[in-house]
Amino acid sequence: MSTIELPAEKQVGHLKLLREPRRITAKEFNVLSASERLDIIRRVTGRQKYNLLIEADDAEALVQRMAAQEVYLLIKELGDDDATELVPMTSTAQFTTFLDLDCWKGDVFDGAVALNWLTLLFEGGEAKLMQAFRELDIELLVLMIKKQINVLAGPEDIDDDDVRAEAVHRDGGYEIEYRDGENAKLVGAVLNLLLGADVEFYLHLMESVRWEQESMLEEEVYRFRRGRLQDRGFPDPFESLSVYSWLNPADFVPEQYRKAGIQPGESVEPPGFYLTAARPKDLLAEVLSGGIRVEVAWELTYLVNKVVTADRIDVGDPLQMQGVTEDVYRYLNLALEHLSGGDLQKASGLFDGVYLERLFQLGFSLTLELKQRAEKVRVSPIGPYLDGPFRAMVDALVGKKPRFFEGLSEQNRGGERPFANLRDLRLADEWLERLEVQVCLFDGRLGFELTAPQDLDLSGCVPDSAEDLTLSDYFLTALGNRILGREFLPAPIAQSELADLHGRVSRDGKLAADLRWETVQWLEKVTAGAGAFGSYCLDLWEEEFCQLAVGDIDTRYGCGLIVRG
Repeated sequence: MSTIELPAEKQVGHLKLLREPRRITAKEFNVLSASERLDIIRRVTGRQKYNLLIEADDAEALVQRMAAQEVYLLIKELGDDDATELVPMTSTAQFTTFLDLDCWKGDVFDGAVALNWLTLLFEGGEAKLMQAFRELDIELLVLMIKKQINVLAGPEDIDDDDVRAEAVHRDGGYEIEYRDGENAKLVGAVLNLLLGADVEFYLHLMESVRWEQESMLEEEVYRFRRGRLQDRGFPDPFESLSVYSWLNPADFVPEQYRKAGIQPGESVEPPGFYLTAARPKDLLAEVLSGGIRVEVAWELTYLVNKVVTADRIDVGDPLQMQGVTEDVYRYLNLALEHLSGGDLQKASGLFDGVYLERLFQLGFSLTLELKQRAEKVRVSPIGPYLDGPFRAMVDALVGKKPRFFEGLSEQNRGGERPFANLRDLRLADEWLERLEVQVCLFDGRLGFELTAPQDLDLSGCVPDSAEDLTLSDYFLTALGNRILGREFLPAPIAQSELADLHGRVSRDGKLAADLRWETVQWLEKVTAGAGAFGSYCLDLWEEEFCQLAVGDIDTRYGCGLIVRG
């Protein structure tokens, strides 16, 4: 038996009572109320959840009080071997949800997957199978059977009375062709069970299988399935994309999106996958630590489901569900931090009182704002020539879901990740402002305009390709020309002049302090904020060019200049 942790809180009506958290025995666990035990079960995952259910005295009743999606995720996590005990405990409504979630590839019903579920249900015995057959939507049941057999003839097609009587006794008088010989034994056993238990129901089923047109039946069942899934928060795939709709953060007024009363999604306990699939962080973690109302738990579940549909995620894959839940938490956290300024009480009120989908959209829109700005930079004249970290940031931002370039928070670090908190947004905003200043700086204010990559002539130069040329190369080359007494233009510098330039800009392996000061001050006069770009470029010189001995200068490595050999 898994270790059972008694939570430190107990919900009694609208009250939350505190108690001493401790480990309890299986006997003590079974003494708790069903709601308390389900609360414990919801907080754990996988094998531990399964063990708690199996060892409960009223296991079947507990399973049927769980949300169908939660049981489905558990079955998928455990695999078929353990599911043989779990599936027979489920209600027909839960079993229908399993079929709805797992047996469709687009709008086509997968009979092989459905048969696997039927096999798991069959492990519970004949009575359980018959109960499910009688309670399943008849159209869905007919489609399941029709995917396995073709009914070639019926009793009325047999002329010989004796032969007909024998055939009716054996298989209801129907001539059956099995579509898959490997499954014939199992499907035949199911049909024989149904024939022996309820002849009238069997005949009705077989006549429906015989005469229903498969394509029309499949279309009808798919329509019913869509309705059932919508009731569980899985909208039409096209409609689900609205979860990523733009909401202008500047115009967002929480009062306009106040909840007008939310009813619990289903008449069972809310699922716990949103608690266990991923752990919230930052301000949202503090908000959820104070507890969550049942209605809001269902609202959060349905928000996750809508994102699952929009992103075309396999709802039965625990890792994918973890990723989606983490995304939802991040966007909710961004919205709460943005609106509350970090005030926990205000954030809790927003989470409880404002529609979560609108908070999600706001959080996502905060990242879309950054994306829109990054795209403007990318299509500007400086777009092809962004320096390394700036290019990496823009590349991370312009994806379908804007991401945070990790080099913004840790120097010399690459990679990207989702935005997590307000600090991430502010860092990206600051770097975008620096890029927007660069756009202004290179619009002709420096005395020259950038040449389009396809028009560049770099023959005999290092670098010799526009792909390797950056804004810092342009700027430092122009600066080098001015230091050497020429116009401030990014014309290639002769390799023979590098030693002279080196002597003018470096002092004992460091950049001349007066050069930095004069350059930064001049750039600030040209364009406010441009001094930061100048410092960035001069840092490259100091770290690379200035530290070299004159005899070691090699244009192939880190001069920050356009050099013609």
